[in-house]
Amino acid sequence: MTVFELIKRFREIPPDLHSESVLEKFAATFDQFLKVAQKPSACSTQYDAGNHSYMKLIAPMGIYGYRLCTREDCLQQLQTLLDQHAADPAAFAAGLLPSGAAAKEVKGPGCS
Repeated sequence: MTVFELIKRFREIPPDLHSESVLEKFAATFDQFLKVAQKPSACSTQYDAGNHSYMKLIAPMGIYGYRLCTREDCLQQLQTLLDQHAADPAAFAAGLLPSGAAAKEVKGPGCS
């Protein structure tokens, strides 16, 4: 996945991160996980693989977008994810999906 594809898919990624080299590495490294990542509904009661991938990989950038962390902290979180993946790709992939994850996102009563 390219950075362009990443920011097109996840518009919550703040513009000031778009030209960061770490984002380019991030997009290429996590391509397979980003393709299935999906923002969970606000009324989800159980998350599926796509939701877990989103929360682990994209949510830190969304949190930064709300200015709930610093830019430096966000970039460091992205680099830490890259380092964890480089150290053990299989363990990283396994860690994205906790046991008991739903096969499909489950939403609470009254949610569509």
